[in-house]
Amino acid sequence: MKTSNLAGNRRRVIAAAAAGLGLLLAKAPFAQQAAAAKTGDALDNILAQRLLRVAVPKEFPPFGSIRNGNPEGYDIAIARMLAIDMKVKLELVPVQSSDRLPYLRDGKVDLVIASLGKNAEREKQIDFTLAYAPLYNGVFGPPYGGVPEPDYFKGRRIGVTKGSLEEELLLRRLPAAAVVRYDNSAAIIDAYLKHEIEYIAAANVVIESIKDVTARDRTRFVLMLNESPCYIGVRKGEERLLARVNKFLREAGESQALAINAMVWFKATLPTDFFKRPAS
Repeated sequence: MKTSNLAGNRRRVIAAAAAGLGLLLAKAPFAQQAAAAKTGDALDNILAQRLLRVAVPKEFPPFGSIRNGNPEGYDIAIARMLAIDMKVKLELVPVQSSDRLPYLRDGKVDLVIASLGKNAEREKQIDFTLAYAPLYNGVFGPPYGGVPEPDYFKGRRIGVTKGSLEEELLLRRLPAAAVVRYDNSAAIIDAYLKHEIEYIAAANVVIESIKDVTARDRTRFVLMLNESPCYIGVRKGEERLLARVNKFLREAGESQALAINAMVWFKATLPTDFFKRPAS
């Protein structure tokens, strides 16, 4: 009896082990596919899923904003053109300026097309395509009648977008100014029109987005912070996706598609040599 029981137990153990092994073997192809998906580069994944996820401005006209429940703007149009060129569906992910790099680094999006400027600190974290929009950042406000010295801005309230390149430039150039940070350009403009701040530190196109014509006309360029072309952000190491987006930008520049887009949203054309310049 004991021998019989031992033999029966042994058979049950062997059967259970075999069943477990069979289950592992059955799962193996799926595990291998999952591993392959994780190790595939971003371009392969986009094409396989037929989906491009792009971080775009949440409220930064004319680059991107929500109107009647739909995203629109210069960057939105660029994202749509790129998705059409790649023959994939587009998922727009509206983000605040401070969330652009984290969303890209964490894999929540494939690209950032959100009026993104380039600086040394950002270049350590992500890669940049060719420039796709020429801009400059400056301080804007009441006419001054010349170029003010930095001391003029001591204690003066200047609004800027939190986590933006403009904030970095402003703190470096005018450290004595009273910097007031906002989540987006719409909030800055609203504060400026309510006289809660005296000046705006922003890209030139932000001033053009002021709907009040009288207020826009009396908001003048006061001080240059820097020339700041916009670039598309790509995760580090995704050379094939970077090359694919650069190919799109070159062709869209040569076909005048980007120039037409600039006329629609900036009410100004791009410099004729913009896409012939070397990447900076």
